[in-house]
Amino acid sequence: MRLALSKRLWAGIPTEGSSLDYMPAHHADRVVKCVVMDAPAHLHTFETGAPMKQLLGNTDSLQLFPLAYPWAWDMYLENMDNHWTPREISVANDVALWRSDRLSEQERHLFLSVMAQLTTFDVQRGDESAESLQGIIDPPEIKHYLKRLADEEALHTWAYQFIIENMGLDPEDIYSRYARVPEMKARVDLATELSSRAKRAWAKRVFTPEAALSVREKQEILFAIIFWFLCFEGIWFVMGLSGPIQNLARHGKFTGAAEQFQYILRDEFQHIRFGIHLINVYIEQYPECMSTSFVMAIGRLFQETIRLEDNYMRHCLPSPIVGYNADDHIETAKWYANQRANSIGLAPVYQRAEHRFPWMSEQVSMRKEKNFFETRPTEYRTGGALSWDD
Repeated sequence: MRLALSKRLWAGIPTEGSSLDYMPAHHADRVVKCVVMDAPAHLHTFETGAPMKQLLGNTDSLQLFPLAYPWAWDMYLENMDNHWTPREISVANDVALWRSDRLSEQERHLFLSVMAQLTTFDVQRGDESAESLQGIIDPPEIKHYLKRLADEEALHTWAYQFIIENMGLDPEDIYSRYARVPEMKARVDLATELSSRAKRAWAKRVFTPEAALSVREKQEILFAIIFWFLCFEGIWFVMGLSGPIQNLARHGKFTGAAEQFQYILRDEFQHIRFGIHLINVYIEQYPECMSTSFVMAIGRLFQETIRLEDNYMRHCLPSPIVGYNADDHIETAKWYANQRANSIGLAPVYQRAEHRFPWMSEQVSMRKEKNFFETRPTEYRTGGALSWDD
């Protein structure tokens, strides 16, 4: 099944050793705009005038300063300022709710399904950052941020475990659902397949450092980076954390878990923002990756991401609940897919996609962070529970 999926996503991309079809001028609207957000792309560092460290350049990963990518270091410091722990957020009301008769079977199924997928996703995301991408990207300030990213995914895993333990849920059931529920397993399998492609390039760099990466291998690395930051985190995580459970919290249910999700989502938006910078730098340094067929493959990747999200949400929510339904969820996911494509200079994947939940940004926004969705947070605070009464 993985092989068939891989072929479908990569259909039309030249195999290694063949010539790439570079994008003609009339497709310029689909070419990535090689502009790094908030950080002008320079060929030399500001501090020394020395050549900039290439992402795949076998540069010295031990010499942190002078910084070639100051935005990566700044984001690391911002993430450190955001540090929190799940113990700061009470889930006592959720425990009482779970033990009461106030929940329908559908709401219980929805909550367990979302928890099961997110717990697996955070384990998988942390492993990928620690075991794959850190070994591929060379500049130390970028590697340093990736270490923090992996640590935050471990923190998120703890947050889910904190909820599971306090609510008395069956951990064996929660942690094994990804392997038993086809709609969950399909998403995990796609992530595993794309990571394995990037890891092959990592192995080549480790065991044969003198061998240059082929264009195909550079494309596979970029494809994986786009998936993890823009699809996995940028769509699956965002919809899982800001959607159905936040809607239940609007009606007084699972407010503790929803608040934990707020903190997690703040971290994830920082990861997405970092990923957008990284992808734009990568494309600027290796523009040969952006062939017509590769851009088309990115479009298919977004479509596959949405298809799997659709299947998953219809498993979680086979019929509507008050304020939420699967159709609106998927339409909003398509809107996010367009936002992610646009962030790296690509045309929208879906025409006229709409964000169907106007309450979502307010519900998951944090105090004094009014531009939380899709923008740079304006103020952070460490520790302390968030208030639902702004």
